Amino acid sequence: MTYFIQFFTLDYWFGFPPLITTPWLVILLVKYVALFFGGIAALMFYPKIEDRFTRQVTRRAGSGAIWLGVCGLFLTFSRFERVPVFMYRYWFLFIAIAFVVWLVRLYKYAVQRREKLDEETRTYQTKEKYLRK
Repeated sequence: MTYFIQFFTLDYWFGFPPLITTPWLVILLVKYVALFFGGIAALMFYPKIEDRFTRQVTRRAGSGAIWLGVCGLFLTFSRFERVPVFMYRYWFLFIAIAFVVWLVRLYKYAVQRREKLDEETRTYQTKEKYLRK
């Protein structure tokens, strides 16, 4: 319980952090490298996707994953090298908030775009029955 309370102190977020240990370094590196290369894979394969909706969502997800992966790798490297400005814990909090905001915006875009495409499909189908063949 006392470990959880330290998250609410300013010294935890803005104080001089301890050296990063090897297991945490490996976990952070694997997480951000996977995010980076997952984004690259999504951007490489999105032109091959036939469905327009899925292609657009994949493109947005891939570019966001690359940016978050690069920022996370930069912060992990800065933390490991003890760069004075970028080694504090609040930067990782900003990355976590950016990740959640990115996921919410991607979800909202996907839902709104799907509704719009469904409406366009219904409109096209109703107009198509009156056109000559």
